[in-house]
Amino acid sequence: MRTKAVVADPLAPLAGADGTAYHVVIAEPALRREGFDFFLDWPDGVRFALTAIRDSRDGVRGEMTITHRERRLSWGLLGLSSTLARETLRRKLEGLAPGLPWGDYLEDAAFRFTRAARQGEPLVTLTGKVASPTRELMPRLLFESEPTLIFADGDTGKSLFALAVAVAAHAGVSLPFGLKPARAVPAAYLDWETGRDTIESRLSLLAAGLGIDPPAVLYKRMTRALVDEAPALAAEFARRGIGFIVIDSKMFAVAGGDGAAFHEPITAFYNALRLFVPAATLVLNHITNESAKAGTPARPFGGALAFNGPRLIWEAKRDHDIDDATAIIFTCKKANNLPRKPEPFGLRFVPSDRAITVYPMNLAEAAPSITAGATLPYRVRLLLATADMTTPEIAEALGVGDNAVRAVLSRLKDKGAVVDRGKDGKITRWGLVQS
Repeated sequence: MRTKAVVADPLAPLAGADGTAYHVVIAEPALRREGFDFFLDWPDGVRFALTAIRDSRDGVRGEMTITHRERRLSWGLLGLSSTLARETLRRKLEGLAPGLPWGDYLEDAAFRFTRAARQGEPLVTLTGKVASPTRELMPRLLFESEPTLIFADGDTGKSLFALAVAVAAHAGVSLPFGLKPARAVPAAYLDWETGRDTIESRLSLLAAGLGIDPPAVLYKRMTRALVDEAPALAAEFARRGIGFIVIDSKMFAVAGGDGAAFHEPITAFYNALRLFVPAATLVLNHITNESAKAGTPARPFGGALAFNGPRLIWEAKRDHDIDDATAIIFTCKKANNLPRKPEPFGLRFVPSDRAITVYPMNLAEAAPSITAGATLPYRVRLLLATADMTTPEIAEALGVGDNAVRAVLSRLKDKGAVVDRGKDGKITRWGLVQS
């Protein structure tokens, strides 16, 4: 008997005109992945789709949708390793669409989907050559495939800033301090805190302030934990080519920890973010309750793991002494893979009846408490930008010891950043070198 590879069609004759028998071989299906969902397509129009996938000690399971030429034949939760469940489903499918090799299709789909769900990232051999460098989407702030964290107390303006970044990223326009996307990318906003009308209003005002039409930022009002929504969102983001995502905010996006170890909700959150690769993500977070009450140097809500997860971390503080604008100062607290931490910067969001306009903020005009999280050399330079001062005057203004200020001034002098203006009695007066 001769063998001939053809697409399986039970209605076609299994012998040629000359009486030669053929052995029918089922054509190979095409497996593809969208986000965390898998699709298996046969040439005869049969499609298997597996979504909401979970892998536990009982094996891989998920919501299986089976269609034939766009007609949905079945949908339901299926444990892929259960031969009994597959046999039950086979009988159902043969009743709905007889003549197709449903047993073979189910066996093949269960095996391929299970293998794909457990495959993970491939093993590679390191060579010292960067094959696909992480691209800086927005200088000092956003990197493809990596999360950036902004943390602050309530009523700081985190959401307003994040939406401004989304507008700039989607439209390819600049914000002050060089915050210009390397290229325009579709943006998405996942919102646990407000609602669509609030975001729509801010979007219109920010776009007017930038002199552009409101960009078509993708928006979703969120009510469940990110880990529950991420697989379906990842598939949709992949279809739409989303390149930047705002998470507003982490405190509400993290799943409950019932029965879980203390670290599991946080690690699950960051693992969920990996499903959005290659998009850059901006995660908004709050400060701990202790920091809010005591006014001490703040840490992001979620403990050490919340700090260790992101690539970049910026602390945001609002200067409430400025009452005609939302004035926010950003101080970098962590900068993985950068030569050094970027210097602080400030933005002023000035409202009017028809627009919110974003301006740079002169940090020398900010309240000293707002820049307290910056490095001491930066704070010394910032202070000297306002006036020449002696070492004791600088120490008193910054609330630090004279010896610490002397050491900083010595290093800054060696770098050519400050200059000795001469003696004020026996005390040296220092000034900032003007560039």
